[in-house]
Amino acid sequence: MVKALLKEILLAAGVYYKINDYRFRHNQRTALQEAFYARLIGKQDLVFDVGANIGQRSEIFSKLAGRVVAFEPQADCVRHLRSRFRWTKIVTVEQVALSDRDGDAVFYKSNAHTLSSMSPKFIATVGKERFKEFHWNEGFSVKTKTLDQMIALYAKPKFIKIDVEGFEASVLGGLTQAVPYISFECTPELIDEAKECVRLINKISGNYVYNYCKGEDLNFVLEKHVDYLTFTSSILPKLGEQRQFGDIYGVLS
Repeated sequence: MVKALLKEILLAAGVYYKINDYRFRHNQRTALQEAFYARLIGKQDLVFDVGANIGQRSEIFSKLAGRVVAFEPQADCVRHLRSRFRWTKIVTVEQVALSDRDGDAVFYKSNAHTLSSMSPKFIATVGKERFKEFHWNEGFSVKTKTLDQMIALYAKPKFIKIDVEGFEASVLGGLTQAVPYISFECTPELIDEAKECVRLINKISGNYVYNYCKGEDLNFVLEKHVDYLTFTSSILPKLGEQRQFGDIYGVLS
């Protein structure tokens, strides 16, 4: 109880994550993630973090990019984001869900905020096996915008990272403009969703090539990025068979 109260006081003061950054400043995982993203983005670049949650990746992006826009519909996560980035002008927090249309949608809150989702299919599928100990009992309405609308507002980003628990294709459905780098989370139980995401990226531009990272390990698995047909016919089926989750990258060549 005392620990939780202290955390709330530090969050309200905007120093909780500053203290954590100091405590875990030698964290190897964070250092490796920063080194990977440094290959994609630089000091003059804009990054969109779609599904920012409490901002672990936004924090890394803020050290590398000129500006970061963090999109997150969950009120408690937004509270953490605004506390975390209170003292920097680099990160802008948008309390909105991204989709293929401007409007409203139902957001299903999980007892684990990292698993909250706008995809009933994701919930029904992963809730049966991998995450059967979790539940999504609370649904509420959220405002939705599209990536194209956000580009009109903020400019075209160098990199868009999408991690929205099975709703990735809907987010990409709201993008019609090619950006240099796009990543989205791949859920192996929903490999058709991943295939649709790649199809949508290829529809935007046939000049994209593809690669992927396993799990939380930010390192490209393939020695060379491969074209759309190779990735969809040879790589994606294997990811589904191996039940391998991770992030898929579209790179504009």
